[in-house]
Amino acid sequence: MTSSTVQPDKRVSGGSGINAANNIYSTLLQAGRDINLHQQEPLPTDPVTSAEIGAVRRAWVAEDSEGKEIATAPTVLAMLDRDERVVVIAGPSGTGKTAAGLRALSELRPALPGIGGQRLLLRLEHVLPDWDFVEKDKFLLPAKHGRGYLLDVSGESASWEKPDVTARKFIGHAEILRKKGSYLVVIAGERGWPENDPVLGRNVVRASSAPPGDRIARSHIEHLYPQVARRGWLRESSQEADERGNGEGRGGQDDRAPLADLLRADMQPGDAATLAQELSRISDSGGTITDARDLVLRWRERVSTVFRETQDSADDRALLLAAVMLEGLSPAEVLNGARLLLKDQKTRGIRDILTGRDLVTRLEAVQAKSDGQRVTFSHLPGYPAAVLRHFWRQLSDVQPNLIKWVKQLTAPKGLGAARIREIADLLAQLAVDEGDLRPLDVAQAWAAAGDVGQDGASRLLARVARDPALGQETRTRLRSWAGQESQANATVAAVVCRGPFSQEYPRQALTCLRWVLGRPEHDNAVSVAEEVLRTMGSDIRLLPRVWDTVNRWLTESTQPGDRNYLAARRAVLALLHPSADHPAATLLLANALEHADTADELVQGWSAALSVPTLEKRCEQVLTAWAKAVADGALDADAVVEVLNHVIREHWMTGPLSTFIAGRAGTEYTSQSVVDLRGRLILRWNDPLQARSNARDGRTPEPRPAIPEKDDPAPHAERGSEA
Repeated sequence: MTSSTVQPDKRVSGGSGINAANNIYSTLLQAGRDINLHQQEPLPTDPVTSAEIGAVRRAWVAEDSEGKEIATAPTVLAMLDRDERVVVIAGPSGTGKTAAGLRALSELRPALPGIGGQRLLLRLEHVLPDWDFVEKDKFLLPAKHGRGYLLDVSGESASWEKPDVTARKFIGHAEILRKKGSYLVVIAGERGWPENDPVLGRNVVRASSAPPGDRIARSHIEHLYPQVARRGWLRESSQEADERGNGEGRGGQDDRAPLADLLRADMQPGDAATLAQELSRISDSGGTITDARDLVLRWRERVSTVFRETQDSADDRALLLAAVMLEGLSPAEVLNGARLLLKDQKTRGIRDILTGRDLVTRLEAVQAKSDGQRVTFSHLPGYPAAVLRHFWRQLSDVQPNLIKWVKQLTAPKGLGAARIREIADLLAQLAVDEGDLRPLDVAQAWAAAGDVGQDGASRLLARVARDPALGQETRTRLRSWAGQESQANATVAAVVCRGPFSQEYPRQALTCLRWVLGRPEHDNAVSVAEEVLRTMGSDIRLLPRVWDTVNRWLTESTQPGDRNYLAARRAVLALLHPSADHPAATLLLANALEHADTADELVQGWSAALSVPTLEKRCEQVLTAWAKAVADGALDADAVVEVLNHVIREHWMTGPLSTFIAGRAGTEYTSQSVVDLRGRLILRWNDPLQARSNARDGRTPEPRPAIPEKDDPAPHAERGSEA
């Protein structure tokens, strides 16, 4: 294999060079899309949901409380119509900036280039801010054809150190978008964007007012959830009726709308929209007016009543908390959870037992239901979250004890060990509702509690990491934990990258994994990080980003004293270890058959890993795994032999390769797969004329064309703009 020029467009074609017979990997490869390994991936995006589009199209409220038109969305639309490709909406929270941006993009009808001037609807997508430091990092903004992108940086714009640098990154994307017939609306906070700059402030629209929250809720119910309106919950109040004729014919004061006094004009737009959706769920289930009032009030009245009635009973309040956390368990188990919170180990006397209230009655007093087998709040959706908010806000001194108790409940043999996922959702909602990251403190304990605990930690942190208000701070905390000496913190950071976080924030996930992989000792945190990296590399959507990033680590970290030096080489070995669940190595070797630069990178990766004495055992394990994968048909034998032959030329005397080729004294057994691969290598080494023609002799096959995504009828954007 001789070196050749790097090909700019290299792809893995499904099943190329892989023997499909008896091959557990072949289905994945043959069904997969082509993979361009060396094209930098843009920031990830999520499609705007049909519900979001329906809300801004069908239930739009265009006037403020005084009946004046709110100019935000029309102004943005006018600027986009004038061919401004990047528009910024700045202003305080609660002014409907996101909705205004979506409204403008949804109404835009541009003439797309290259399609005969036809005017089409844009495909709307949320851009996820996947960067470590927005001012310092290089990243590609997305630029596919016919898109309307919405990027929300409102939670971090006020903390930008160099707002002009950041603003230029976004504004500079306009020309690329123009070529693609696409647009970008940036949602900024009240401060941060350099509005006074004559260039960077030219495209800014300032949002200062939003529609009244009660009108938003009514409009959503009328146009999106008409079943709620039919139940009569939102009929006009007698006061409004009087203004049109003293309410005659409408039943007078008795016909007053039961929710009219609760739908407040000062509700934020997002809260009003969420409320309408929640009311629709109650309506669908046949709920009562009382249920609707409770939901509008976020159960505040009912929770306050329960707290008044249990003011002198720590036992009942502990029972309420236990029922919330252990919902679905038996009454006896809930009672044990309450006693654990109170640290009540004493045995009650028979007289107290016989004269006390029965357990079911106590549970009903705190609004729980029990059939004797399990405790539930299914009749009060949202009530458990309201209880937690009340405890957290009104009894703030209980917070440290509450967190400690949750850790005890969710320990591997704890009462709530099987409910970690549900408890994670409750704590994530509590953190978001209260704007408080302290509920996340349970994650370290969960990460050390095995697979179930690690899944719970991942679920908890990934959800909060995406919140517009807390997300940036949560992601920063994860990166900090990844680099800390504490194994628990490092494990948490790696575990979070296992879940949806790696799909939504792959750049930041890789940053966390790099820090964990650089730990001096190969502990559990490193093992988790290796597994997560293999999982990311086995996703054909993420493999190009993962492979490019790991190769960049190798290039940038050349000094053994650098922590990233060890991380880069561990990362290579993690990706090259083949398995049925993690076929990254299979994908890379298949690509190497077609493209010389991938083969070069595999050689360089092996060479880098073999040069680290502490990784010798790991190298030996991966070499043995390659031999077995060749025997099983998972790795192409020709590609493996070509790559390893070039590695052997540089590292013949290196321990792992010497052992692999020549064996080790005192070793009584060598697997047949290793023996067979040794034979292939020796034959190729002694008779290079038997080597098949391949990408490294200068006759690289032409790359196959990329297969467009099935859900994208428009042509692909070849590259985004590098900001």
